[in-house]
Amino acid sequence: MPVPSSTPDAVNSSLNKSMWTTSAGIFGSRITGLLRDIVMAGYWGGTGVMQAAFQVAFAIPNMLRSLFGEGAFTAAFVPMLSAKSATASPAEAWRLTERTISAQAVMLGLFVILGSIASMVIHAFLPPDIAAHVRVTFLILPLLMPYALLICMVGAFSSFLNCQRRFALPAVVPVIFNVVQIATILLVCIHWSITELTPLLIFCGSIILAGLLQLLAVIVACSRQGFIFHFRLDWRDPDINTLGRRIAPGLLGAGVAQVNNLIDKALAMILGPAAIGALNYSQHLVYLPTGIFGVAMSVVCLPSLSRAFARKDYDEMAGSLDFALRQMLFLTLPCAVFFGVLAEPLIRMLFFRGAFTDEAVRECAWALYFYLLGLPAFSCAKIAANAHHAQQDTTTPVKIALICVAVNLPLNIILMLFLRQGGLALSTSICSWLNVVLLLRLARRSLPTWEPMRTVQAGATLASLTGVAGVAAWGAARAIATIAWPGAFWTNAAMTIGGTAAGGLCYLALCLLCRRHELNTITAILHRRRRR
Repeated sequence: MPVPSSTPDAVNSSLNKSMWTTSAGIFGSRITGLLRDIVMAGYWGGTGVMQAAFQVAFAIPNMLRSLFGEGAFTAAFVPMLSAKSATASPAEAWRLTERTISAQAVMLGLFVILGSIASMVIHAFLPPDIAAHVRVTFLILPLLMPYALLICMVGAFSSFLNCQRRFALPAVVPVIFNVVQIATILLVCIHWSITELTPLLIFCGSIILAGLLQLLAVIVACSRQGFIFHFRLDWRDPDINTLGRRIAPGLLGAGVAQVNNLIDKALAMILGPAAIGALNYSQHLVYLPTGIFGVAMSVVCLPSLSRAFARKDYDEMAGSLDFALRQMLFLTLPCAVFFGVLAEPLIRMLFFRGAFTDEAVRECAWALYFYLLGLPAFSCAKIAANAHHAQQDTTTPVKIALICVAVNLPLNIILMLFLRQGGLALSTSICSWLNVVLLLRLARRSLPTWEPMRTVQAGATLASLTGVAGVAAWGAARAIATIAWPGAFWTNAAMTIGGTAAGGLCYLALCLLCRRHELNTITAILHRRRRR
């Protein structure tokens, strides 16, 4: 007898509630991440050698995290674990988790060792006249590589918790990382100059400590769910072989995307340390709303879509996909517009102090303008990919990733000639939209009841409302700038906060006037919580 499916409204309400729970946790981690960026910017600035070397070197363990701790790993592992939890005993689901994490740890250990050795060899044979930030990059990379192993294991344990519908702790765990780094910077800034190598080496060591603490937190959380991890490596296990076959295409696709990110970093290295710093800080600003909303919705959406697919309930899948996409557009379009019209006062309020100069502000704002063009796509891409991953199809996103990379590489080279780091950001935004369109177009084939024009029409309406709200934000910021404030910081803070408040109120008023369903869903959840 088939398991009855939930009503669309109940499913959407559950998704929205879980998204906001996860968003609350991610908001905390992103805010502390923003504080980390503020402290780093004040100490190392946005144009110096040390910050540039760290940003490029840290991109390598981040790449491995995206491959083996999130991304392809999560896309293959979560549907399998969700299906196992729904059709088998908890013991079998836990056995799959143990063997998966054990295999992951062995493979990543080899990557860390080989990557560290390669970095040391490259550093030894660098020419004497190589740029300082390039030499320091390969010097510190072996210190950062073990973090890849730790954070990927954190991702695996977090996936288990998400499948148990425990979303809050995995979302909040990055706070540990940020707090440790903030404390380390505050410590080293007392004793060392920003141009010395010693504080950078200590900072790299603090990242390993943060990774260990994060891993301990998720292991304890899993034990409270009854799951005690034991190292059980079995390469002959059928589930591990199946998981490997499903991960492989995703690794190829995610690997292509991550290699593409590394190419962006390499091109930025050609442009110089200022370009690297500008891309880094502008990316973090763009990823703030993307992480709070896009990552949160993708995390809660994948298990829901996977369970619906296991029941062959394509109507529920189509409804969840449409709902998730419209909610993302509702939340990210105003963020993109408000960040754009308030870019310079926002950057000055957050980073303009210490070693972060006027030049760094201008370079960062220039990159930010072009990244914001793709902000809604960055969030929607995760949800669009989930429509394929929930059906255990990891091949289609790979093919699309290859197409996007083929477009991105020549665009990078051409646009950076005219727009510097802005060209790299613009190419990323263009290819992100291409990725979303292609993913959704192909998802339409397996979801015949999904009506994509509903999403397109909703997006067009929300974009129009956001445009009007953006004008209100710009006008309010200009008016506030005419007031005599005590100093530059307070002027920029007032412009940013006042402009955002004016634009946000205008946007909400317009959504209420137009009776937007996306806003009604959120207010309905808030009303239910008040009644409790």
